[in-house]
Amino acid sequence: MNPNSPAKVAIIIVNWNGYDLTKTCLVSLREIHYPNFQTVLIDNGSLDQSGDKLKSEFPEIELIACSENLGFTGGNNLGIKWALENYHDYVLLLNNDTVVEPDFLQPLVSFLERNHDYGAAQPKIMFEKERNKIWNAGGGYFKWLVMSWSVGIGKEDHGQFDEEKDTPWITGCAMMVRSDVIKEAGMLDNRFFAYYEDVEWSLRIQKSGYRLRYLPKSKIYHVAGGSSKKIKTKEGIVPPIIHFYRTRNHLFLIRKHANPLSFVLSLVYQTAKNAAFIIYLAFIGRFQKVKAILKGHFEGLFAK
Repeated sequence: MNPNSPAKVAIIIVNWNGYDLTKTCLVSLREIHYPNFQTVLIDNGSLDQSGDKLKSEFPEIELIACSENLGFTGGNNLGIKWALENYHDYVLLLNNDTVVEPDFLQPLVSFLERNHDYGAAQPKIMFEKERNKIWNAGGGYFKWLVMSWSVGIGKEDHGQFDEEKDTPWITGCAMMVRSDVIKEAGMLDNRFFAYYEDVEWSLRIQKSGYRLRYLPKSKIYHVAGGSSKKIKTKEGIVPPIIHFYRTRNHLFLIRKHANPLSFVLSLVYQTAKNAAFIIYLAFIGRFQKVKAILKGHFEGLFAK
């Protein structure tokens, strides 16, 4: 990096049939103040030609078009690979259903430039529809059950989350990672496809010797669930495939990062929780979700 120029940042956005959401995100990125960034749009096999349409409307973006849906992990890994090959100092994963503040990028870059023992940082994330409510103010984590959650979710913002702090994991909704840390820790695990991949990456970055930081001076807004919620059917709003990925990937996470004791405790807890959920879903007649959870549990335990 030239010491006289700002660090180069690649902002990676994965789009899958999400023209309206992605366009709104790209419009907000046009307003940011940071002078040295490149937006990289990964079109994940969209059927609505949204990738080409967005490229024509936003010629400044780098478009990488996939012929199939590679998931959150595969799509982002293509962008990360491009960013590393083009000598960007930082990579920012950003959900397509977000809107950013014009000054959101500088606090993230400034902190990581000053603190080389940190591998990644995240902004304060608010709900887009209710901008006075928190969506994510860092991550919570209980290692003995390998459980993760978003701090502050759904709470009205009264400044109670305005102090920067270390965090045990960072959401993939908005995660800035140092490029040299990615070269050391590796990219996202493609097996996950979507869900829990951010927790897994965060734990892996920490195992490489780096800390993670929540920086509330940086702020964005998140639609939340814009890419997963569908029209309500007899199976409910959330499609069965989401339950499959969440069930399977949580077990993948346990297998990769639990110690011997937490592995046993986590496995017992997840088995009991999934069994109870299956009984409930069967009782209300959502049998596709029952099948999805059973499949996810089996693959989570035995898939390589």
